[in-house]
Amino acid sequence: MRVTSRDIELLRNLARLRLASAAQLAALDGGSAQNVSRALLALFENSYVERPVAQVASRLLYEGSRPTIYGLTRKGASLLRQHGDEVRRRLLDGIDKERGAGWRFIEHTVAIAEFWVSLELAARNREDLRILERSEILEDAPKSKQDRLVRLEASIRVGGVLKKNSVVPDALFGLRMNDEKENFFMVEIDRGEMPVERFKNTQRTYFSKKMLTYYEASRQRRHVYDLGIENFRVLTVTTTKKRIEKMLDALDVVTSGKGSNIFLFIDQASLAASNPLVVKWVGGKGGSVRITD
Repeated sequence: MRVTSRDIELLRNLARLRLASAAQLAALDGGSAQNVSRALLALFENSYVERPVAQVASRLLYEGSRPTIYGLTRKGASLLRQHGDEVRRRLLDGIDKERGAGWRFIEHTVAIAEFWVSLELAARNREDLRILERSEILEDAPKSKQDRLVRLEASIRVGGVLKKNSVVPDALFGLRMNDEKENFFMVEIDRGEMPVERFKNTQRTYFSKKMLTYYEASRQRRHVYDLGIENFRVLTVTTTKKRIEKMLDALDVVTSGKGSNIFLFIDQASLAASNPLVVKWVGGKGGSVRITD
């Protein structure tokens, strides 16, 4: 095949998103969806991209058509390197992990990609702001942290016992406004599979425990020491408005009834009808706010 600039841009988007549907890649491309599909087919036939095996099995289990999901291959990463792109070890490790991923992991990763696509498309029409991606944000982080998972660790009290716990957000981005003010956001894509609270076996994962870790990490300024950023908010995209209410109740417990404005929530339907920059998020102290305010 003759590699085109569109092919390289498709590979770059897959390197950032890890897994994405043909429709998501076409939206970022901005051109004909049919032409993007043809380009992806040629890249697939020449082993620059792959289709995770688990999606084939999923079509046998679920009724109706499901989107075709693509991921980058090592050959595709090598092609990017030939075109001057930096290919870090973390990207190659991710390629190996995604090849054998189950459908639940794929769906979650594609949901993260959907948030990114919506965010980037919304920002294209804005002259008053710019999105900061992970690599740019972590330039000021300790060198040992720059190519690793974004992780916040904090000391929290669970069941009366003080212990260290960590959270790994699904995404990290920043917004730089025209006045050069920078705000940073960690994204949690909640698909409703994790309990909001656990009253037994509290050593296991639950969403309230995640919020407690974020809250204490903020109080202990771990974002400054570990990531080199001065502020952050946690954006949670969840399934329903009713689940948001449960999360707000849990947040009241975490904060001893004070709430916290570092947490913002939105349900999937409300976000799908708008975009992350325009939609009004539910605040952790009540009320609603745009992330650009």
